[in-house]
Amino acid sequence: MRFALVSSASAAALLLAGAAQAQTTAQPKAQTDEAIPTVVVTDESKASAAYSFGSAVDSGTTVFSGESIQDRAPGSGDANQLLKLAPTVQFSADEGMADDESLQDLRPSRISISGSSYLDNLFVLDGVGVNSRLDTFNTTAASYDEVAGGASAQSIWVDSSLIGSIKLIDSNVSAEYGGFLGGVVDINTRAPAHAYGATAYYGFTQTDMASYRMTDAVRAELNGVYPEKPDYEKSRYGFTVDLPITERLRLLAAYNLAEATVTYYRIATYGGAPYGQHSRSENLLLKGEYDLATDLVLDGQITWSPYESMNANDNGFDNQMYQHGGGLVSNIGLRGKRGVADWSIQLSYADSDNSRDAPPISLSIPSAAGNVNGDGDWCSSTNCTIGSFGDLEQSQQDYALKTRWSQPLWNGDLTAGFDFTHTAATKAREEDNYNYSRGTVSSTVQCLYPEEEAALTCVPGLYALTQYAIYAAYETKVDLQTYSLWSDYNFDWRGFDIRTGLRYDYETFLGNHDFSPRISVAHDLPWFGMTATVGLNRYYSRGFLGYALRENAPSNDIYRRTPVSGVYGDWTLYSSSSSTRYTGVDLATPYSDELTAALTGDFLGGQYRIKGILREGSDQFSMTEVSETYQTATGATRTRDVAYANNDGYSSYRGLSVEWLRNFGRHTISFNGNFSHTETSAMEYYDELEDTASEMVYYNGEVVSLWKALADNQRPDYASPIIINADWGSTWLDGRIRTNLNARFKDEFTQIEDTGENITVDGSAYDVYGEVQYDASIDANLSLQAEIARTQFGTTTLDLRVNNLFDTIRNNNSTATTQPYQLGRNIWVTLKYKY
Repeated sequence: MRFALVSSASAAALLLAGAAQAQTTAQPKAQTDEAIPTVVVTDESKASAAYSFGSAVDSGTTVFSGESIQDRAPGSGDANQLLKLAPTVQFSADEGMADDESLQDLRPSRISISGSSYLDNLFVLDGVGVNSRLDTFNTTAASYDEVAGGASAQSIWVDSSLIGSIKLIDSNVSAEYGGFLGGVVDINTRAPAHAYGATAYYGFTQTDMASYRMTDAVRAELNGVYPEKPDYEKSRYGFTVDLPITERLRLLAAYNLAEATVTYYRIATYGGAPYGQHSRSENLLLKGEYDLATDLVLDGQITWSPYESMNANDNGFDNQMYQHGGGLVSNIGLRGKRGVADWSIQLSYADSDNSRDAPPISLSIPSAAGNVNGDGDWCSSTNCTIGSFGDLEQSQQDYALKTRWSQPLWNGDLTAGFDFTHTAATKAREEDNYNYSRGTVSSTVQCLYPEEEAALTCVPGLYALTQYAIYAAYETKVDLQTYSLWSDYNFDWRGFDIRTGLRYDYETFLGNHDFSPRISVAHDLPWFGMTATVGLNRYYSRGFLGYALRENAPSNDIYRRTPVSGVYGDWTLYSSSSSTRYTGVDLATPYSDELTAALTGDFLGGQYRIKGILREGSDQFSMTEVSETYQTATGATRTRDVAYANNDGYSSYRGLSVEWLRNFGRHTISFNGNFSHTETSAMEYYDELEDTASEMVYYNGEVVSLWKALADNQRPDYASPIIINADWGSTWLDGRIRTNLNARFKDEFTQIEDTGENITVDGSAYDVYGEVQYDASIDANLSLQAEIARTQFGTTTLDLRVNNLFDTIRNNNSTATTQPYQLGRNIWVTLKYKY
């Protein structure tokens, strides 16, 4: 298969050079008029536009069509990458790193919209909110009590091949949407077709199809001694089948599978041997539409999107973990008309998984004892670690009712709706987990309990482990109900197009009554066909259950034993301590106030949009830690940290974007840029606000408070101050070849940071703060789709996606030396068949 794909790639190159000749397009199959209420015909000889603007009062809306998604989405199938075409969406500066964990990760990219944290966007999949209220930002997979590597802020996602459209709203958001501080990503999967059809594809990429880059600073630090280059392999395949069963009933079935395998290496003291780790992301979509009447449609679907990612520490054996993410979304709905009104009602259920499977016992055995596990794996360090920290369960279920009504009213249009959601979250360790250590090696060791030899905790005549920590079983359940009532009223008043909106949200967890006024006013100006829009809006976030789920974590108990007459037997409690306690009460709902203005019109044969966004976020979640004294189970007096959720966080965003789109002939082009300044006190809900006022540093030739030194800084990640995007889409040879070239440029900028130097002033030492330069970078991507066979039985297409076309270093400020490589130019090759 792969040899055929490479050969096909060569054929596509010849086609581009003009060596191929277009074939005659087969005639479409006959269809009856009664079976097709509406028909959309796509002219494949025309290039798809990158995106389209929303209406004047929807000045913050950008719509990506299904054709644009298929032409521009990367070979990995990550639909979020398409949002790089929008100027107000930011991605992490670490995105280009080629460390093993990043190469293995198949989850959707984290994004920031209009200055928000990546946790504060609203993701909607076919009308159902798919947003996690759980801990999704832990990055330490080998944590005894937290899950990492499976969850995402976007709790359930689908492959780009299944998406019919994406609506991005970065400002001026209708009252229909709530529960966010950043923006809205409203994703609709493709609808069942009115004609029989099928598609199938297979694609892959691997190490030999990529180049690796390294920054000059890292190269100098390594001084010619470089670690192994990453070794990976990824594949992606799937199929869809459209089944119009009757004139009224249409069905769609689709399946996608993406896999990644990455080679890791044990550290030297554990033998340095390679071992593979695997990630797997699946999508199963079953969707149906039934025309009950000419003005009444019943629709429903099931979307199952499980995700699994393996991880194992490089300094241990038998420690394989499986992290889980994704989940299930199902819904059923009715939509129809009643007189002049349009209405819809939807019932939905979403179940997202954030659990892990891991060996239940961890042992630290003295290496002097020899290869006690008998499988040939052993280490040369003082102690050899075997096993892991056990299973953890974490999940979220959402049961929802969503209604919508729209009708003309007086001199305008009224749209209103009511939403109800019941959310249940669970976190549990179903059985006790043990971590054994403090081994004693001696030929005189005797064990009181024979079963310990099989458990490797005591082996007669060899060694005994004399301490264990117990991570006790527990279960925490938290639930909440959310009630939302909203309405928008659009009307024209003396040439002003006005949309007024109000949203009311009540959530039982926080217990706050939140009112979100929204207003957008558009007016045609008398100059150059321009339309001006001004919006004033408030957005409220949603509650976060992570603190509540951590409140009931059990204490950490340690047991020890000493031999009695040389025999190691029973254990006694040595110490009992309580880890950080988490609590959060009487919290306000975080909110953001927005002022936005936009100009739209025609220019040079295309359309432009100039948009300014000012936002001030208040009452945002962060953490305060204080110490308290408590009595342990052994009667000892100890101190522990107590973490309180608070509303001390804040954010500020100032952004100006300029966009221009044009279609001409068989080409489309777009240019846009964004100039912004973003300040955020906390990117994640467990971030503690530093008390920088009392800390003094050396800056600009004097000793000042750290607060003063950092006062004008922009947030360092997800906040490039200048972004420029360009996109060029084309078709060739009557649509048999489709190409797209897009690029994102991030300009250089400076941050006030610790320079790593120190200075002594009047006998006191201070850290030296100064300007640190963040270099510019460019990320360009090329896609080429070439038909290599078109017959009456279908069309076969070769699809090439070249990422980082110019082979650039995208993160010029990386200082990582253990995994120093970044992905340069890399290629996905895919073969597609469509009937």
